[in-house]
Amino acid sequence: MKKRIFIAIDGLDGSGKSEIAKMLHNYLLSKHKKCKILATREPTSGRHGKLIREMLRKEKKPESSGKKLLELFIKDRKEHLKSEIEPFLSRQNENLKIVICDRYYYSTIAFQGSQGLNIADLIAKNKSFRKPDIAFILDVEPSVALERIEYREKEKFEQLEFMKRIRAYFLKMPKLLNDNIRIIDASKPLKSVFESVSKEVDKILS
Repeated sequence: MKKRIFIAIDGLDGSGKSEIAKMLHNYLLSKHKKCKILATREPTSGRHGKLIREMLRKEKKPESSGKKLLELFIKDRKEHLKSEIEPFLSRQNENLKIVICDRYYYSTIAFQGSQGLNIADLIAKNKSFRKPDIAFILDVEPSVALERIEYREKEKFEQLEFMKRIRAYFLKMPKLLNDNIRIIDASKPLKSVFESVSKEVDKILS
């Protein structure tokens, strides 16, 4: 069994990724009693992550600030890996260690690609970052995703036509990157989505 596992869960807002991340966390803890799990997310709550969240909340045009956001996401990710993910995974002991990250560089490529930034450049800027052992892209129709998040205030990217663009990039991800990516149909009930995800994680852990 591999002792160090890095899992990324990504997709549109409203795809259910945060719920799936929580369910996976609880499932793995109950199944592997001695494992240590770091549940984390991007953007982080660090200084760059806070600036990103502020921009997403205040700005209205989805196409605006692409380069600035990219710069902040790269800085935030660099800090995230250096201060949290890498130290956690490199700690020396025999326990199984698992990182579950809610959003990763797949979002940067899909979102900033949809803002008009060059895809090859976006991939190059994220090339040096640690690859997940497995990444899940939770796929759902943008109209369904928007229905699921209608109870809260919308951020700048949460507009139907723009979300269609983001989804198209997410679906291209297995062709764009040499990563271990699984596209999961997230239009199904949460329990069924979770079963698809947990089966794949169990394979890696067996």
